[in-house]
Amino acid sequence: MEAMNAEMKSISDQISTLSTNIVSISDQISTSMDKMSTVLQETNVTIRDSLKLTSNTIKEMSENFSKALEDALKQMSEFKLQMNVRDTILKSLGLEGIVPDFLKKSKK
Repeated sequence: MEAMNAEMKSISDQISTLSTNIVSISDQISTSMDKMSTVLQETNVTIRDSLKLTSNTIKEMSENFSKALEDALKQMSEFKLQMNVRDTILKSLGLEGIVPDFLKKSKK
């Protein structure tokens, strides 16, 4: 009987030690999860800020490109108008055949 009590006490001590170890491991897991959650939140903020900056940069580049394209098209339109006026003046003065070919507007 005494041997059985000693064995039961030993088993009880082992269960108590195991329980303490499980609580310790659980606390460590909880602490690790809290740290991981904090890191993930910081990462999400960083990614969000980076995407916002990228979006703003793309928007600004698009606006700049559109403005540059608009200006270039306007200049081309003005140049074409000038060439048409020049051709009309040369034709009305009867100088159309006299002007060398390299000064004439090229027709494509």
